[in-house]
Amino acid sequence: MTGLIGVGVLFLPFGLRIWYVERSMRRNGVRMVATCVDHVYEGNSANPRRLVCTGATADGRSMRWNVDADPDSSPRVGEPIDLVYDARYPGQAERWTEKKSPVSLGVGWTSLAVLLIAMGTLVVLLG
Repeated sequence: MTGLIGVGVLFLPFGLRIWYVERSMRRNGVRMVATCVDHVYEGNSANPRRLVCTGATADGRSMRWNVDADPDSSPRVGEPIDLVYDARYPGQAERWTEKKSPVSLGVGWTSLAVLLIAMGTLVVLLG
């Protein structure tokens, strides 16, 4: 079952990268109010999949971000939207939300990768 090890090794850098970006956003995130300037639709959906937002960073740079749309509460064009951007990498932003999951996506992918590598190693050693 070296295939499990291979899949785990492929997932590991992906999970670690997501984990790093999420951790950086938590540590260096700057909350701000941006303006929704466009909606991006994909497929035949009546709801937008992404929002194009503009705003200024704390140091006055004008920025443009693409963020995920929320089907339950997407602002109209011209309306304000709460965002958080990474002060170290201001080109990355996401919608601000009070309810955050205690287990992040990066932790989940990294844990899955480690589990697959461990299972594959055990199968090889015991089999």
